[in-house]
Amino acid sequence: MIKFVDVTKVYDANKNGTTILMATHARNIVDKMKKRVIAIESGTIIRDEIRGTYDYEN
Repeated sequence: MIKFVDVTKVYDANKNGTTILMATHARNIVDKMKKRVIAIESGTIIRDEIRGTYDYEN
C-alpha cells in the first residue's frame, strides 16, 4: 500500500525541530526543507551538503 503524506505537515514538523528523512526528486520540497542534503546516484552517496551549500549543478 502506498501512502502519501501531506508535505505541509512534514514541513511544519521540521520547522518545530523534528528531524525528517525524506527521499524525493521534487526540488521545490528540497529547497523549502533543506538543512542537509545527501545526493545518491546508483546507490552511492555523491554529495553530502549542509544548508547554504547545496547546488543542483554540482
